Amino acid sequence: MMSYIFKKFSAKHWILLFVIFALSIAQVYFTMEFVSGVSNITKAILESGPTSGNDTSLIWKYGIWLIICAVCVAVSQFIKTIISSYEASDIVTNIRDELYTKIDNLTIGDIAHFSIESLIIRCTNDITNIHMALVQAFKTVFIAPITMVWSIIEISKISSLPLTVTTIIWLVFLIVFVSILMMLVVPRFAVIQGLTDKINVSSRENLTGVRVIRAFNSEEYQQGKFDVLNKEFARVSTFVGKAIALFMPTIMLIMMGLNLSLLWVTAYVINGQDINVANQIFASSNSFIMLATQIVNSVIVVIVILILWPRAVVCARRIREVMEYDELIKDPEVSLPFKEEGTIEFKDVGFAFIDQKKETISHASFKVNKGETIAFIGPTGAGKTTIINLMLRFIDATSGEVLVNGVNVKNVSQKQLRSVIGYASQKAFLFSGTIQSNLSFSNPNLSFDDIKKAAVVADADSFINEKDGGYDANVAQGGTNFSGGQKQRLSIARAVASKPEILIFDDSFSALDYKTDKTVRDNINEYLPYTTKVIVAQRVGTIMNADKIVVLEHGKIVNIGNHKSLLKDCPLYKEIALSQLTHEELGLKKGDE
Repeated sequence: MMSYIFKKFSAKHWILLFVIFALSIAQVYFTMEFVSGVSNITKAILESGPTSGNDTSLIWKYGIWLIICAVCVAVSQFIKTIISSYEASDIVTNIRDELYTKIDNLTIGDIAHFSIESLIIRCTNDITNIHMALVQAFKTVFIAPITMVWSIIEISKISSLPLTVTTIIWLVFLIVFVSILMMLVVPRFAVIQGLTDKINVSSRENLTGVRVIRAFNSEEYQQGKFDVLNKEFARVSTFVGKAIALFMPTIMLIMMGLNLSLLWVTAYVINGQDINVANQIFASSNSFIMLATQIVNSVIVVIVILILWPRAVVCARRIREVMEYDELIKDPEVSLPFKEEGTIEFKDVGFAFIDQKKETISHASFKVNKGETIAFIGPTGAGKTTIINLMLRFIDATSGEVLVNGVNVKNVSQKQLRSVIGYASQKAFLFSGTIQSNLSFSNPNLSFDDIKKAAVVADADSFINEKDGGYDANVAQGGTNFSGGQKQRLSIARAVASKPEILIFDDSFSALDYKTDKTVRDNINEYLPYTTKVIVAQRVGTIMNADKIVVLEHGKIVNIGNHKSLLKDCPLYKEIALSQLTHEELGLKKGDE
């Protein structure tokens, strides 16, 4: 799975990797020189004495060389760490950018496939795990094998069978221990990542639904659901933690056991030997111990990578799932130019969600011309928002054709399509920032005059000016520092600001009182007389002046007409209208039922 990560390597990254390789060789070289120097200085100390006139020149010579070697090891390690950190950060930054771009292009259905919470975790926690593994890998990918091979070569020169056998025995203990540890820990990394997603889902659900939870006194119920996940996460994490906690103590035990065993074997070998021979054996065994320690340290480094790597592999697999996911909606290879301006046409359109046989919308046909207003009304679940989503190509029709400006929406790029549409969503959403940055969301280069005019059209200018800072007033994430009606008016102003060819209002007048509703609609008609308006509404008063009203029920078009003709010919529309307005308000006589 990490092959996906390696595909992100550019020429620059391979060059830096070669530099790390060169620095690793330098580090191992000076480390081995240090080990050799320790052996030489030990011999010099043993040989220095009354018979040699206490000549310490060799000791000083080897001592200075040891200091130089130690400094070179430290410098090469320092530079290598900096390059490794830069290399890993650069690669991870590129992956994060690509992942964000991919997520940004996913459709509503695609996002639902993964869940918002899981996508957030993949962008944050999973990327962090990969970053940690890459930093460690770059620092040690060369140093461990080079050190191990070099140490084995140097050990072979010493040629001590008892010491070699002792070292091999302890290395076998180390490998067996690590193998058992990996078998216990690795499978649980995937479990932990899955539980992290579920905890994030539960936390987000509790925070976004806090009003409902408190209104129904369901805090204990929600807490119970969260506790189940939290305890399972704690159980698995604790098991992994305990297993990994054994790592360092066991490694230290093996290291100490190896050193003590080698010293014991050395003492056994030199017992009864001539003093000069004993000195030679002791000096050689000292080098052997240091080289054996280097081998064990290399194995430890590899083990650390083996512990981090499986988790990173799980995270990389999760990221690759998103990056290689085949989106439901794709841009055409060649985007066709628009043939008309401000027109929308449905030709026998049908839509069914994935894995559902029954269509949400079926056999929908209508057309709206430039400057006209078309409205959609019907019971809850009739398919009104689905039709809006088809116009915006948030979803694709499963049958028939959806045409905007005379071209099938599948034959134009999504960016091109939405550049001619202004959209006020059903749930007014504001972004953190300022009022001005929200109103200029479609075009950051909009002049302040255009922004202010849009606010006036949406009847928002008055309350904006009452805010501290006016148009530069702070907007909290999601617009939580504004009322529902204020958010809707700002959402409408944002849609109007760019003066699009088509304006879509998906039930975006619902939080406005009747007077403000009428004022805003009149302002829009006056400000953008040649813009096509599409309105979804539950209130008849909002749509009664539309040029065309489409009445929907169970995903089918029941009737199309203006307000008067529908009162006469469409019982469903008349029933909806009478449930909201009086006979007099509708211009009907008492007997007209």
